[in-house]
Amino acid sequence: MKNTLRLIAAAAVLAIAAPAYAQGGGGGGMGQMSPEQRMARQKEMLFKDITLDAAQTTKVDAILAESAKKQQEMMQAGGMEAMRSPEGREKMQKLNADRNDAIKAVLKDDQKKKFDENLAAMPQGRPRGGL
Repeated sequence: MKNTLRLIAAAAVLAIAAPAYAQGGGGGGMGQMSPEQRMARQKEMLFKDITLDAAQTTKVDAILAESAKKQQEMMQAGGMEAMRSPEGREKMQKLNADRNDAIKAVLKDDQKKKFDENLAAMPQGRPRGGL
């Protein structure tokens, strides 16, 4: 069960990282990591300087796994082109916002503040350059 949740969570990271990599955000960073490494890196960045207790960890892992499952379903239903459309990006942003809200519901007030700071510090997909 745990491995299944990890696999689902890793798929979510792929769904998030793939558009950024395709837009030139890969470089030597997350684009060359395994799905497990990407998931661990994302969790590390989101929860930097936040210590979760066992109950919080269980809840957060479940939230991340559910979000990954939904992202994977969206990808399977519409493919990468649909995800790059304005509607697809909007759906993904809503899914991520819902995930973040669910995570914040598990956190204590001081943890929420740090989570928001960590979220703001995460690299975002860059717009494509060109003519």
